[in-house]
Amino acid sequence: MAFQITKEWLIDLPEDFENRVEDDKIIFWKTGVTVVMAAFRVPQETGKIDLLNQIQKKIPENSLETLVSTKGQIVGLGYTQIHKALDQKKRLSLYTFTASDTSCLQTAFYLDNPDDLLWAKSVWESILFHPKQDNQA
Repeated sequence: MAFQITKEWLIDLPEDFENRVEDDKIIFWKTGVTVVMAAFRVPQETGKIDLLNQIQKKIPENSLETLVSTKGQIVGLGYTQIHKALDQKKRLSLYTFTASDTSCLQTAFYLDNPDDLLWAKSVWESILFHPKQDNQA
């Protein structure tokens, strides 16, 4: 099911995900999987490639894998890492940044089962961007 994150960004997730908005983030969850999304504007003086280069410099040294994606008008950068939750449970995590010329969608996938990583990567790759038209508010 396609979920509208902003006027420009859509994500396709199965219908069995619950969702809520919390602190300017949209959180989707079901047993074993949590997806947290936040969108922000790309500063006018910063291009999408410059933004991802800045983010790449901040990828933690203990990341397991780095991913790069280009698709039409958008580019993406992601990395995987073991995340220790508040309950001290370790979860495989995929952190992604998908940027257009005007905005960036930051997405974090927290996975109880490492086998869900391929699914998370495919969801990230299928994120849709629809540029805002000049006549749209």
